[in-house]
Amino acid sequence: MLFAIPEVENIKVVIFGGTGFVGRSLTDELLSNGYQVFVVSRNREKAANDLVSKVKIIEWDNNSPLSSISELQDIDVVINLAGESIGCRRWSNSVKQEILTSRIKTTRAIVSAINDRTIQPQVLFNASAVGYYGSRRNEEITEIEEAGQDFLAQVCRDWENEAYKAQSDLTRVVTIRIGVVLGREGALNRMMIPFKFYIGGPLGTGNQWLSWIHIKDLTSMIKFVIENQKLYGPINATAPDSVTMREFSHILGEVMNRPSWFPVPTWILKIALGQMAEMLLLGQRVVPNKIIDAGFEFRFSNLKSALEDALKSRMNGSAGKA
Repeated sequence: MLFAIPEVENIKVVIFGGTGFVGRSLTDELLSNGYQVFVVSRNREKAANDLVSKVKIIEWDNNSPLSSISELQDIDVVINLAGESIGCRRWSNSVKQEILTSRIKTTRAIVSAINDRTIQPQVLFNASAVGYYGSRRNEEITEIEEAGQDFLAQVCRDWENEAYKAQSDLTRVVTIRIGVVLGREGALNRMMIPFKFYIGGPLGTGNQWLSWIHIKDLTSMIKFVIENQKLYGPINATAPDSVTMREFSHILGEVMNRPSWFPVPTWILKIALGQMAEMLLLGQRVVPNKIIDAGFEFRFSNLKSALEDALKSRMNGSAGKA
């Protein structure tokens, strides 16, 4: 299955969910490589403050049909990162429904616009997560594995299934299963907090696997897939070097020059976070076979160097805002 992609300087990319950490980093990556980038947002003014001036902002209320937006007609690539955060609130039934609905609703609108030819992209990227696989203990997980059975696995499965409704001879669909993203924002900020107060340590038993990826590798991987038209279907977006939670905590403490001696018991996490604790206690040892076989080269395949760069970027980012 082959798809025609224009020259890089002529590629027009639209990003849904483009004002978050990953979206903004991806925008910078694509712009620096000559792409034209559009970001869809419900608030044009806020998006303009969050994004660099070269980005073209498209306002959409997340309810109207996308056919009402004329700027989408010449788009080559659609990247869908939109969805309610999974890590900010306890998972009540209403929050769980919001997590699922926010993903399905936007994806369904995009797929409908592609299938009725309102948008005619060569590629649809739909975000997903390594949570797709559920808990697999020490098993190495490649892209051919089935979905797990827990809440996050079912969310990822339903989200991906919705995206694949756009797959055709005209549009290839890629679902990119993202691990914990390391950079100057995102999950790492929260993971660092106890270490700052010298009470850092592994969560739960520490034996669960943590599959991670540096933000620079994630954004360059997406660009790589855009330009490699033979790649489609699920792709694991993780570094080759998965580690256990205990190993991760030890290396993070080492990089921060802090001890890693204060494990957080499983029962405390379950009391504090409810069902959301599953996300931290049940890991996956994910292997990015597909992208490696395609020839992608990671800049950060080693956790210590990835954390050192992420913390350096975080300090540089804080200095830039001062």
